[in-house]
Amino acid sequence: MQHPSDLRHDVLMNRDEKTMPDLKALIQAEHYDEGWNRLLDEARSETDYTRFLSLCRWHRRLEARAPQRVTKTVKLALLGGASTEMLEAPLRLAVASLGLGCQIHRSSYNLFAQEMLDPGSATAAFAPDVAVIVSTPANMPAWPEPGDDLDRVQALVDEACEHWLGLCDRFHAHTPCEIVLNNFHALPTRPMGNLGAKLPWDANNFLRRVNLALGDRAPNYVHLNDVEGLAAQYGVRHWFDPRYWFHAKQPVSFEALVPYVRNTARIIAALFGYTAKCLVLDLDNTLWGGVVGDDGPEGIKIGEGDAVGEAFKAFQEYIRALKQRGILLAVCSKNEDANARAPFRELPEMVLKENDFLAFKANWEPKPNNLREIAAELNIGTNALVFVDDNPAEREIVRQWLPEVRVVDLTEDPAEYPRLLDDAGCFEITTLSNEDMQRVAQYQGNARRKQLQESVADYESYLQSLEQRAVIRPFEERYLDRITQLINKSNQFNLTTLRLSRSQVEERMQDPNMLTAYVRVADRFGDNGLISVFCAERLGDELQIQLWLMSCRVLKRGVERLLCNYVAEQARAFGVSRLHGVYRPTAKNGLVRDLFPTLGFEAQRNGRAEEEATHWRLDLDHFSPFDVPIKHVEDY
Repeated sequence: MQHPSDLRHDVLMNRDEKTMPDLKALIQAEHYDEGWNRLLDEARSETDYTRFLSLCRWHRRLEARAPQRVTKTVKLALLGGASTEMLEAPLRLAVASLGLGCQIHRSSYNLFAQEMLDPGSATAAFAPDVAVIVSTPANMPAWPEPGDDLDRVQALVDEACEHWLGLCDRFHAHTPCEIVLNNFHALPTRPMGNLGAKLPWDANNFLRRVNLALGDRAPNYVHLNDVEGLAAQYGVRHWFDPRYWFHAKQPVSFEALVPYVRNTARIIAALFGYTAKCLVLDLDNTLWGGVVGDDGPEGIKIGEGDAVGEAFKAFQEYIRALKQRGILLAVCSKNEDANARAPFRELPEMVLKENDFLAFKANWEPKPNNLREIAAELNIGTNALVFVDDNPAEREIVRQWLPEVRVVDLTEDPAEYPRLLDDAGCFEITTLSNEDMQRVAQYQGNARRKQLQESVADYESYLQSLEQRAVIRPFEERYLDRITQLINKSNQFNLTTLRLSRSQVEERMQDPNMLTAYVRVADRFGDNGLISVFCAERLGDELQIQLWLMSCRVLKRGVERLLCNYVAEQARAFGVSRLHGVYRPTAKNGLVRDLFPTLGFEAQRNGRAEEEATHWRLDLDHFSPFDVPIKHVEDY
C-alpha cells in the first residue's frame, strides 16, 4: 500500500483511467437506462477503491444527464468523529446501487455531539430520514487504567454505552429518524499480547465488552453498523491504517472504504424495505458437484468424505440458514425435471430437501423466462430475486434481460460460495419478526389454499371453507417492526406507496389525531401473520387516509372489506363524518386502482389538474357494513 504522501486523495478523485468503455459508449449514445443498469451492477460488485471512485464520477455525469428513476429518495445525515468527506460520493453510489435516491447532509469533522444535542443544529434542520454516525475507537469517552478490576471496567462500559446511546436518544427526541451507529473495531496492536484476553482492562478486551453491551442495549431506532465484524473479516491492519488516520483522520483505509460504505448502504436500504426476498439457485455445480443428467444422483459430489462434496454441503447449510430466517428458495436449472429432483429424493447427504423450495423450474427454457415465472408464482417482483449460477453465460443473460434481478458471481471453487453469497449482502435486515421466521410455512400454506380453491365448486364456498379469523387493532409497540417492514415492502396492494421509517411509524402510533390499524389473519391452514396496515389523520370533519396496504398473499379474501368496516366504525367514534382517500398510481399498484369505488367511495375532483392521483370520499352516514367471510376476533 502506498504512503499517503504518494497517494493523494484529490488526484485519485480526478483520475479518469480504468473507466468502463461500455458505460462511456452507452452514455455517449444517450442509452441512459442501459447506462444506469450497467453502472449500478458494477457498483454492487466492484471492490477496488480507485475503480469505485471512477464509478462515482460516472454516477455524477449520468445523474446530470438523466437522473436515476427511483421510488424513494432518502435524506441522509453523515456525522462523524472522523473525517467523512471521503465517504460521501462512494456512499451515495452504494445507496443508489440498491435502488434508492440519496440526499446527503455532511457535518463538519468531530462536531457530531454538538449537532446531535442541539435541536437547532444544521443537521436537525435538515430533518434526515437516517443519520449515520461514523465513530472510531479514538472517540471512546474513557478507557480503563492498567490494573482496573472487572467492576471498574464494567462501569466504564456502562459509561461508554450511556455516552453513545444517550447522544442517539437526545438526537432522536428532536429529530425522529433512524440512526446507524458504528460499533468499534479492534486496535491493530496488542501491547499485553495474548494475556490481554484475560485482563478486563486490556483495550481490545474493553472494546469487545462495549460492543456486546451496545448490541444488548441499543433501542429499536439505533442500528449497529458491525464494523467489528467487518474488520475481523478483512483483517484489522487492512481495515484501519494509522497513517491515514494521522494524515486525514480517515475512519477506514482506502482498501476498506468500499466494503464500509457498501455495508452502511445495505443497512439504509433495509430500513426502507429494499431487500431481496427469494434466492433462486442453479443445481449442477452450484448445489452439488457434477452434472446429474450425466453422472446420475450417485455420481454427483455432495457430503462428507470428499473435499468438493463437503464444500457443496457447507454451501447448502448456509442456504438452509437463510431459509430459517425467512428467505424463500427456488430452483432454476437447465435439466430434465426428474433428473433435477432425483438427488433431493434419493441422497440422504443432501442438506436441502425438495420441500425447501417453493418453486422448482427444471427445463430447457431461457432462465430469464423461468425467473419471471418464479416471481409470478410467489407473487413477488423480479427485483426481489437473487440469482446464483456457476455458469457465467447464464449470469450474463439474466443481467441483460432482467437487470433488476441481483446476480451473484461465483468462482470455480465451491468452498468460496458461502462467502461470495454472504458478501453480496442481498438479504440485509434490520429486524427479524415472527412473520419472517414463519414466511416459508406461510407460502406453503398458500399452496394448500390454492389446492383447496381448485377443489371447491365456487369461490364463496372456498372462502367459507377457509374458516378465517382476523384481529384488527391500533398500532402496538410489539408489532412496529413488522408494520414498518410491510409499509416499505408492499408495492401491489398499496394505495399511496408512502414509505416510512420505524420512527415515523411510532410517531403516528402516538399521535391522538391518527387512526391506525393493523390486521392479522389466520385460517385452517395456519397463521398468515400481520398482513395489512392502515393509517389516517383526522383533519376537521374527515379522516384523510395516508396508508392502506396489504400483503398480496391474502388478496381477494375479504380483508379489505373487513378493514373498511372497522375503519368506518372507528371513524364515527373519532367524531368525523367522512373518509378521504387517495390513489397514487405507480408501475406496480394497478391492482388497487378500483379499490375505493368497490368499497362505496365516490370520485372527487383532483386538487391540481396535472396530478395523476385520484381522490375519493366516503360519507359515513350512507355506509352499510359489508358481509365478509372472516370472523373478527379479539385474538387467536
